[in-house]
Amino acid sequence: MLFGSKKYRFVFIMLMGLSLTTIALANDPTDQNPFQQLQKSDTLKIDLQEAILTALEHNPSLSIQRLQPKIARTVLKEEGAIFDPTISASVTKTETKQLRFLGSRPEPFELTSERSLYEAGILQNLPTGTTISANASISASLSSIYTDQYSGNVGITITQALLQGFGWGTNLASLRQARLDYEISKAELKGVAEETIASVEKAYWDLYLTREEMDIQQRSLELANKQLKESQDRVAVGKLAELELAAVHAEVATRNEALIDAQSRYEQARLSFLYLLNPSNQQSWATVPLPIDRPFVPIDTLDTIEVHEQLGMKYRPDLQQAQLSLKKGEIEITRTRNGLLPRLDFFVTLGRTTYSQTFKDAVPDIQSPYYDINGGLTFSFPVTDRQAIARFSRAKYTREMLDLSLKNMERLVQWDVRSSYIEVLRSREQILATRVARELQSKKLDAELEKFRVGRSTNFLVLQAQRDFTASQLNEARSMVAYLTALVDLYLMEGTLLERRGIAGEM
Repeated sequence: MLFGSKKYRFVFIMLMGLSLTTIALANDPTDQNPFQQLQKSDTLKIDLQEAILTALEHNPSLSIQRLQPKIARTVLKEEGAIFDPTISASVTKTETKQLRFLGSRPEPFELTSERSLYEAGILQNLPTGTTISANASISASLSSIYTDQYSGNVGITITQALLQGFGWGTNLASLRQARLDYEISKAELKGVAEETIASVEKAYWDLYLTREEMDIQQRSLELANKQLKESQDRVAVGKLAELELAAVHAEVATRNEALIDAQSRYEQARLSFLYLLNPSNQQSWATVPLPIDRPFVPIDTLDTIEVHEQLGMKYRPDLQQAQLSLKKGEIEITRTRNGLLPRLDFFVTLGRTTYSQTFKDAVPDIQSPYYDINGGLTFSFPVTDRQAIARFSRAKYTREMLDLSLKNMERLVQWDVRSSYIEVLRSREQILATRVARELQSKKLDAELEKFRVGRSTNFLVLQAQRDFTASQLNEARSMVAYLTALVDLYLMEGTLLERRGIAGEM
């Protein structure tokens, strides 16, 4: 006999000893989960919607991104303040004492004078390139030798840019760009929020799946131990050769390895899920979250791929950012093109002055017969305006680059949506296929066990059937989660995840 040899008997004894040691460790309840020490008894029962809302409230990346629209709004207000009216007022007093000579008198005499000026005005810049200023003033001149005199003046000055600086497009360019920056920041916020929601949903279902895999592997290990016990009983009564136990022991050890790997994956999934919820203290990392929701096939069916593609072209946040950036580029071309023109401004000043010997009678009066009118043109143009030419050229190149980027982004959105749509179809079909496979593998396992018990099968075939049944259970659980994950990716690629979760208005 083969095992009559001392060499092979020694190898067989060592193999059996190692296998028995392995299964003994696997059956030791204190060592079944080496990661148990990382958890504590506190559990967190949570459904998917609550997990999403918690992450949106506490996620640090999203909290930072929420500040961007607020910052952009301050810039928008700053640019709009250019057209706010400016009020000015001033009071000036001058007092002098001089030594003067008059006529043929050889002796000088002292001359004292006191001048006062009270002035107020308002300045308004208009988007048309017009500047309007209105001023009113009262002046007093008191002298030791001259008659005291008071005068009041009221006037208005209008300056209109005729070339450079003319028109709404040029003067509102910065304000419109600031408004677009604000819209871009909101699109960025939406993108970060959708990424956060997608991460939470995937982590939630991954947590469920890894826990389910751990339970399936635990049941698989129990099946192997049960098969080992039954095989040992059959060996004891002489119905099975002792050599058959080696394969069963090896299978028990293999399934124990698979269980440890599943426990490790669950622990990683637990930490990832807690990270997205942003634990408030150190002890929260040891919390054991328990998902309340279970995988399901949503009631709403898929639309045609063209509909999903149209949604992506309308709602995708990064595509919206590209479109807004292109508009900014077009505004920049308008602004820099105007900078190539020479500066030609028309101005006119109209004023009325009143004169009196008392302060109260010197109040400015627009009906005074004394007036002054001043008007003219100012012109300036640099000999070599290289700076303006460079700015305009840069704006054109930037606009061309943004246009190409937008077209590329549109193609990318189409590709993303179509690719995600195909994955949804694939994963949805896999649900039924894996369910049927699991039911058939269960029947196959039952049949193989019955054949083994009547001596018409072997441990190898029974263990193989158990492995196939375990794999079919895992595939069924993974197919459900894969379908939900594929739907999340599809909604993320078309930019409708916030709307579909009913929380778009809360951002």
